[in-house]
Amino acid sequence: MAQQRRLRAVVAYTVLLLWTLFVGLPLYWLIVRAFGQRQGNGGAALFPWIDFQRGLQAFHAVFVEQGDLYNLPFLNSTIVALSTALISTLIGSAAGYALARFRFRIGPWQNNQIAFAFLIQRMFPPAVLLIPFLLLYRTLNLLDSRSGLILAYCAFNIPFVVWIMRDFFRSLPVEVEESGLIDGCNRVGVLLRIAIPLALPGFATSFVLVMIASWNEFLFALTLLFIKVVTVPLVLSGAGYEGLAVLTLASLLPMVVLGLLFERSIVRGLMFGVVD
Repeated sequence: MAQQRRLRAVVAYTVLLLWTLFVGLPLYWLIVRAFGQRQGNGGAALFPWIDFQRGLQAFHAVFVEQGDLYNLPFLNSTIVALSTALISTLIGSAAGYALARFRFRIGPWQNNQIAFAFLIQRMFPPAVLLIPFLLLYRTLNLLDSRSGLILAYCAFNIPFVVWIMRDFFRSLPVEVEESGLIDGCNRVGVLLRIAIPLALPGFATSFVLVMIASWNEFLFALTLLFIKVVTVPLVLSGAGYEGLAVLTLASLLPMVVLGLLFERSIVRGLMFGVVD
């Protein structure tokens, strides 16, 4: 039995080591390529502190020497991602609270059917809607604009927020809100003083997940944007070999920092969301 346990441990750690190398090597290449100076033969060094000197020349070349080309896409992505996350969280949370606390009936449809109708929208492959969005946006003159991209992203992310926040509000004890109503609060007061403070982890979860999804989205940005407005994923797809590592690290860093800052809220929000 002891030998079997040791064998299982060896196999498990070997698999974990191989998986760590598989996941870590691309990130290692990005860091080395971004912070390593070019060698005399024009190639890239592979071994840090051995055959290259650390430096920020690549960052200077991308964001200073070519700043007009790369700074605006980061600004566009920031505006689009923040706006989408804020609008989707506000609208989706309001709908989720209503579905969790009130009874609705639209013909044969009740709360569960209405919530499922939101989920149906997430079942469509995004590629199916590209042509309809393109034709609609051409008619409304929304092509190649931040507002058009924000509207498209909100249309896809609001149903996701509705489901997260509906389950989150349902997992909160309704007796707390009823006690507030008995003590003299109206429905708005209960919402602002009780429901929203208790639901802050859910808001943080929805906001961060929607922002990450909007920041990394490529397909609709490629279809609806052309020249005036360009986002980070589009720049990455067309970047040269020299700036690819720098741009990739720069695009990963904000989302990694955001995830680390809200890690506890995200975990708590998701755990509340699975409790019925």
